[in-house]
Formats: sequence, C-alpha cells, structure tokens
Amino acid sequence: MRRSSALSLVTAGLAALTFSLPVAMVSGQSPNRVEKKPAILLCDKGTFTLKVGTATIGREDFDIRCAPDGSATGTGHTVLGVPGLTGDFTTTIELAKDLRPRRVTVIGTSNGSPMNDTLTFAGSRATLRQLAGTQEVPVAAGSAYVGNNVNFSLMPLLALYDVARGGVQTFPVFPNLSASIEALGSEAIPMSAGSSIPPLSLNRIAVQLGPTLATVWTDADGRVATIVVPAANFVAVREEFAAMEAALRAASARPSARTGAMLSPPDYGAPAGAPYTAEEVTVPANGYTLAGTLLIPQRAKGTQGASARVPAVITITGSGQQTRDEPLPIAGLAGYRPMRQIAEELASSGIAVLRVDDRGVGGSTGRETLRTATTSSFADDVRAQVAFLRARPDIAPDRIALVGHSEGGIIAPMVAATDPRIAAIVLLAGTGKSGAETSLDQQRALLDADTMMTVERKAAMRALQEEAIRDVRAGKDTVAGQPVVPWMREYFTYEPLPTIRTVRQPILILQGERDQQVPPDNARLLDRAARESGNRDVTTRVFPTLNHLFLPSTTGAVAEYSSLTTQTLGADLLGAMREWLRTKLRVRG
Repeated sequence: MRRSSALSLVTAGLAALTFSLPVAMVSGQSPNRVEKKPAILLCDKGTFTLKVGTATIGREDFDIRCAPDGSATGTGHTVLGVPGLTGDFTTTIELAKDLRPRRVTVIGTSNGSPMNDTLTFAGSRATLRQLAGTQEVPVAAGSAYVGNNVNFSLMPLLALYDVARGGVQTFPVFPNLSASIEALGSEAIPMSAGSSIPPLSLNRIAVQLGPTLATVWTDADGRVATIVVPAANFVAVREEFAAMEAALRAASARPSARTGAMLSPPDYGAPAGAPYTAEEVTVPANGYTLAGTLLIPQRAKGTQGASARVPAVITITGSGQQTRDEPLPIAGLAGYRPMRQIAEELASSGIAVLRVDDRGVGGSTGRETLRTATTSSFADDVRAQVAFLRARPDIAPDRIALVGHSEGGIIAPMVAATDPRIAAIVLLAGTGKSGAETSLDQQRALLDADTMMTVERKAAMRALQEEAIRDVRAGKDTVAGQPVVPWMREYFTYEPLPTIRTVRQPILILQGERDQQVPPDNARLLDRAARESGNRDVTTRVFPTLNHLFLPSTTGAVAEYSSLTTQTLGADLLGAMREWLRTKLRVRG
C-alpha cells in the first residue's frame, strides 16, 4: 500500500498540496566546484505564475542567495487559490555548501489550516516539528526532502546535474524516493504565435521525481524559464517568459530534438525467442482509455475456432497510480518490475496476460478523474478490462483470472464478487482489515523500530493518528491541515472481509512473512473469512523473509527497500502462482 503510510494523516509533509511537481533538495557536490558544470543558475530571484490549463492558480516569488563559502539560502512565498487547493505560505531552505539540506521551514496556511513546520537535518536523522507534534525520521546518505508546490526548490536539485558528464543522473530523495535528471540539449522555441521575433534557444531538461515527469526549460544564462508537468496540465512560468508559455507547453509534449533515455517510450515488446507475442492495446473505460500490453502464448497461433481461445489473467497494481509493470520510484529499485515478471512467467506457460497503465499515467488517459476516484472506481477499470478480453476471439471468456497486489488485492475480490464468470483470483498482500486498521499497524511497526523516540512521544503520535482516523470516519473534510480526498475516505472505512465472504471462485492468497505494510495476519483473516463463508477452494501461502514487495528482506521495513539484495521476484513465488493458475484455468499442455 503506497498511498497510505503509517503517519499519512498527521505527517503529510511540508506544504503537501496537489498539482505541481513535488520538488526536492538533494545532497551532492557543490555546483561552484570548477570541475562541475551545473545545469542551471542556482543563485537567482524571480516570480513564477502557476497555472493548470489556462487557469491561473497562484504565484511564487523566490530569492536564492549564495554565500562566499558555497552555502545557500532560498526563500519563496507561494500563494495558491483554487477549490481544494489553497495556500499562502513562505518556505525557507538552508543548504550547506555541498547542497545538503540543513533546515527547511514552512510558515503560513494550507487549505485554511495553519502551518508552522520545521525540518532539521542532522547526520542520519531528521527532526520534523509541526503544530501536530514532533517526530524523528531516519535519513539515508544523500537523501532529499520532498515537498509539493514549492517550485523554486527544484533548483538546488537541478544544480547537482553535471552537464559535462551528461546522460541520466539519479539522486536519492528523502525519505526513500529517487530523482532522475537528463539534459536534452537546446531547442529553438518561438517567442509567441505569429511573432516576427526569431525563436529563442532554450535548454530542455527532463526531470523524473517519483511518478512525476516534468520538463524544465532554461535560458542561455541557466535561469529557469518554465517548469511543465504535461500529465497534470501544470506550468510554472517565469514572468519574463510568459509570452512563450503556449510554445513551451507544446514543445514539452513532443519528443525532444535529441530524444534522451528518459523520454524514450518504454519497450513492452516480447524478448527475442519468447514463446509469446506482445500486442499493444487500448481498453475503452468510462470516458477515457487504458493503454496496455497483452501477451498471447504462441501455442494459440495457427489454431482455429474455440481451440484458439486461451485463458487470460489481468494484473492489478498497488495503490498510487502505476504504469503497467508496477515499477516503484524508490532508490535502489530501478529494476523492480513485478507485473512484467508475472506476465512473462504466465505467458510462457500458456496463459494470456493483460497489464495496463493505471488511469491518468503512462499511456492511459483520465487523469482529470483522479481527484474524485476511489478504490471502487479503479475496480470499474478492471471490469472494463474484463469486458475487453471477453470481446476478443482469442480469449476464453469464462477462463479469466485476476492477480492483484496490495490495493490490487482489495480490488480483485470486489470484481469477482460482482462477476461470477471470473474464474479465479490471486491476492498478493491483499488486506483483510480496513485502511484505518492497516495504517495503525504500519505506524506501530515504524514506531516500534524507532529506538530514539521516547515512549511518551510514541504514545502521542499514536493518539494523533487515532484522532485523524476518527475525524475521517466522522466525515470531516480536512484532517491535520490536509483535505480528505474521496480515495482516502473510502480506504479508511472500507472493510474487505464482507466482500471476500461473497467470493465463490477459487482464491490464492500469497503473503510475505516480513511484510510491514500489510502484516501477515491479514492473510489469515482473509483465509478464515472465505472458508467460513463456504468457499472450499482457498489456498494460502506465506513466504519466509519476503516483504511487501515480495523480495527477500532482513526486517521487511520500508526503510530497507533501498538496500535490498535483489530486485526480482523469486522462482518459488512465481512457480506457486503459475501452477495454481494453470490448474484453475485448465491450461492444456
């Protein structure tokens, strides 16, 4: 479960609003060193106008001042005004001469609630002080602080990029994410439509921070002209470049003149010699489309009639919008592609597999629906995929199974309970408890592992989380200064066990023994509820040492994800899933 953390409500982060690129400060070498040529001018001042589509939603005045010793202090005043996204706050960022963040403060209001937040970095710990309380958070070497809607704080991150070295350069981001940057060279951008002024040469930089891909344009002096997030239809445009906004938006949506690795489309094709083919498909949903890849076993090719129909699996990713392979933007997990591994394993065994980009990300449309979307909404997207497969002449319509991970393990029973033609479901770390209970379990694991926090402070943090949960369940619109979006409200109140009790199809429950995001007792709860309701075909397996990602771990803690020894699913897990599905889907040969 990646939407909800153990402290998701009471420690939502400094100025954690919506829309604009979450930006960061990352440690690294000073941009003032002569052997390093940075991508931007760090010490600068100016004003960004913030827009979504054609609507202006705010502005940000910033001033970054550099000291003779190489340290720097940046101050920005951000004003936001749109329903569900209001704020008036001042952010101050203090950087050491190596660009390590030393201190971040945010003072003002967010969605009508006061903020007075301070984040102080000291060695391997960071101390976050908020009006709601104080907590200490582990900080890995070279980590970054991630805050939303503070656009100027992207500049220290960009200053770390070494233009002379070029290529994709990756920097760790606090608490456990990573940022990738690639300079893509200069492009000639028209000043405005129909202008007689010659085009201006601007430098294009691609920035991937977590799931967000942005394009930053800088002028010849290295000043940031515009930050564009195409998927969110967002732009932060410097006042001096306002006339070029439309041209820069259009250029950001096109492949670059020198397409870099980050802007190259992912290759979802079948490897050479694979016993299956890969077909790019588009699934119609509720007014938008889902882009995906359908793997079809080659043994189905060349046969006629009903014998050509093969069973199929639909994969369902975890919480947060994921592309079809379910990669995670976490440092140290660049090679983690669980849904691709599962798809290729099953397709090699005679089962077709459809995996899609979640709505609003990758090649899928529908991003405008995400503000009101819930887990139940995402279940409708899976139903659309089922309908798509049943309409194909090469898929057996009554031999379709669902494989869901984390939130996908909540969605699969939702769909199966309403569609008796679904043949089977596989739950990878699916929850048997409400999101409220799961969040408390997650918080308990984090606090128990913290040896520096006092018993009194831990008790206070638990009390704050319990209060936040009560407020959500009571229907409050704002909790701990953050708006309660529909997804969160449903997640905290939805009970999975009544649904699993109505599922009559075969169920395979797979669980990691060391999972700290969805603890192993969830598997036992699901198993017991399904069996007690009369389902006679329930299989549960708990794998020793595996964490929530189904990777070998020492403790299973989220903080450990960046240092795991492998990024690929094990043969025992894949084999157990493969053989169970082959049996339930009646795969021949």
